[in-house]
Amino acid sequence: SKNDKPNFDITLNKKVEVKIHRYEKALFGIDTADFQNGLKGIQQEFLPFLAANLDDTVNVNQLYEFVSDTQLISLYNETMKVFPNLEKQESQLSDAFSRFAYFFPDKKLPSVYSYVSDMYYELPVVKNDTVMVVALDVYLGADFPIYSRLGLPYYRVRCMAPEYIPVDVMKMLYFDELAPVYKQKTLLDRMIDGGKMMVYLDAVLPNTPDSLKIAYPQKKLDWAIANEKNIWGFLIENNLLYSTDYATQTKLIQDGPFTTGFSNDSPARLGIWLGWQIVSDYVIKHPEISLEQLFNMTDSQQVLKGSGYKP
Repeated sequence: SKNDKPNFDITLNKKVEVKIHRYEKALFGIDTADFQNGLKGIQQEFLPFLAANLDDTVNVNQLYEFVSDTQLISLYNETMKVFPNLEKQESQLSDAFSRFAYFFPDKKLPSVYSYVSDMYYELPVVKNDTVMVVALDVYLGADFPIYSRLGLPYYRVRCMAPEYIPVDVMKMLYFDELAPVYKQKTLLDRMIDGGKMMVYLDAVLPNTPDSLKIAYPQKKLDWAIANEKNIWGFLIENNLLYSTDYATQTKLIQDGPFTTGFSNDSPARLGIWLGWQIVSDYVIKHPEISLEQLFNMTDSQQVLKGSGYKP
């Protein structure tokens, strides 16, 4: 049947409690009249940002300039309006991290920090081995006036909203810890690859709407569901599944306002959306295979066949 979801109902054996360390609040909260001591006072909690020698006035002055920049102060104030606290995000991430730990017990989970990045929208979530950092000023909501001045397309700005934080954090965790690295040659390879990440999001964010997970407006998601058969038919008739032509693949995989070759009502990334349906069907049919095993399956043809996918 259509758009069945794998059943990821699990009993969490251990709960991970996520506390988001708010660097922006600590930093802008320092009394600038006693700035150096204030920095030293927060240094231990915020070492990922403050590993520098704070007895060196060059380092202190650099930070002082940052917190006394009027544009940044106003950005900080706006951020505090939207995020007076992060209880909602902490609770969402506690649940998602707990589920991640259940499915991938041998993977490390990072500590989470927030900051005001001065609009570092290219990488709103950054991760290294042990630390993940979220730029809150990139999630102030699509109607935040400065965003429209950045010259970004609306399909990007639409996702610069608080409800995308858990999705972006969990995606970053996937890319950093789980995403399989193998040579993707065909469109099908890239579809299945994207589908794996989407099914992973189903597993770790079961209460997040599909429209947020794939970043489609609801009516574009409805369009994809209504036209699933036609999209699949188009790929089959034009022999696109095994196409190794990068330009052809890109049309069906890259982000944008819609998918080139389809109606303007279509969402972008239809290849990824179909890959999601295929991998979902595969997981439903093969409950014995762990997510980790699934991610390491490099033969996308095997996944397609084993899914019995037929819209």
